[in-house]
Amino acid sequence: MKKSDALKQKRASLIRKWDAIVKNAENEERADFSEEEQKEIDQIRSDIDDFDKKIEEAEDFEKRQKEIAETVTGTSLTDGAEQEKNQVKERFSITKMLRTALKGAAQEGAEKEAQEIAVQENRDAKVDFDTPQKGVRVMVPLSFIRADQQTVTQDSGDFGGKLVQDQAPRVIQALEPKLWIQKMGATLLTGLSGGSIPMPVSNSYNFEWLTEDGAITKQKNEFTGPTLDPKRSGAAVSINNRLIMQSSVDVEALVRRNLSKGWENTINSAAINGIAPAPTGLLNYVGVNVADAVNAQEANYARIVELQGLIEEDDATENSLGYLLHPKLKAALKTKSKDEGSGRFIIEGNELDGFPFQSTSLVPVGDDAGTAVYPLIYGDFSQMYIGQWGAVSFMVNPYSEDLTNSIRVVVNTHADIAIANPKAFAKNSFLTNA
Repeated sequence: MKKSDALKQKRASLIRKWDAIVKNAENEERADFSEEEQKEIDQIRSDIDDFDKKIEEAEDFEKRQKEIAETVTGTSLTDGAEQEKNQVKERFSITKMLRTALKGAAQEGAEKEAQEIAVQENRDAKVDFDTPQKGVRVMVPLSFIRADQQTVTQDSGDFGGKLVQDQAPRVIQALEPKLWIQKMGATLLTGLSGGSIPMPVSNSYNFEWLTEDGAITKQKNEFTGPTLDPKRSGAAVSINNRLIMQSSVDVEALVRRNLSKGWENTINSAAINGIAPAPTGLLNYVGVNVADAVNAQEANYARIVELQGLIEEDDATENSLGYLLHPKLKAALKTKSKDEGSGRFIIEGNELDGFPFQSTSLVPVGDDAGTAVYPLIYGDFSQMYIGQWGAVSFMVNPYSEDLTNSIRVVVNTHADIAIANPKAFAKNSFLTNA
């Protein structure tokens, strides 16, 4: 997320607070604000003016950064090789590539170009795949992608038959967990090469008070931090031959979307609760601040702001602060008051105590002596990095499921997740939705 966008979000939060004060006075049919309300409005107005200046400066800086980049390269960022890649992407068909692989024929046209781009990406990333003893391996750049068996007639056609029609059908997407990582401010690093990628975090220098002729103590600023290491992620999907050969063009979009969502949900899930061999998630990451709770407890305002205090106590950054929670905990917090008498709720609109939040079913539900408990995570998500190496490998095997007239497609890719500064996050794993 650009700095100017983050500043605009904070300014919007202030405007909503101002609007809430005005509406509260209108609901109580008061012509004037109370002394406390007027003081808060004056402070909000002053803060908004400050943000306006910061936003103007940030936008000017970002504009100049872009101009410098274009001047150095002599072309816009989307020209040249990137533009050519985008043109191939527009013409590329994943289903056509799979049909060609199924026949054992050489790829042609846009599919051949896509394969060449993917092979080069793997070569640059130093990612290697063994030559399969059976079947055919094809490669697709990850940017081209972004039931257990897809058949035409099985289970009344629900797995694929509804896609085979005289006219192109409207494909209805399966229910999927919402994607949230990049929305919260995490950085996706694509096209990585080689092995470990260090994420250095420097320690602060400590100043000291001295007499006029006192000697300064020398310091070494140590750089420490985690590394991104390529970890393999894979999936196996069975696709019926009849679907591949006869289905409408909507299948192309369906296959791309489902592959994209499958990969992204895998990354999102690992970011929350991953454990080896997957990347380590926030709920298992060493160094993340932990609330005092050790058993089930009601989710109230004090326990919400406890996490904020843990972050501020560690002098963590404030670039993309927000909350992550389960939908059931979200529903509970929308009905919980901050205190008695104010009429204000912990979640109002799109903010949780004034901060953005994301609710997702990927957050696991725990159990404490028979009571369901819901983790709540708070932190600066700009400290989270997702790394991706090379292209996506598709190994098409037409023989493994020939008795069911299907082909098996095995998908492999390499990625990892790292938290540059774990103390920028805090969690409470024992909140109930009561």
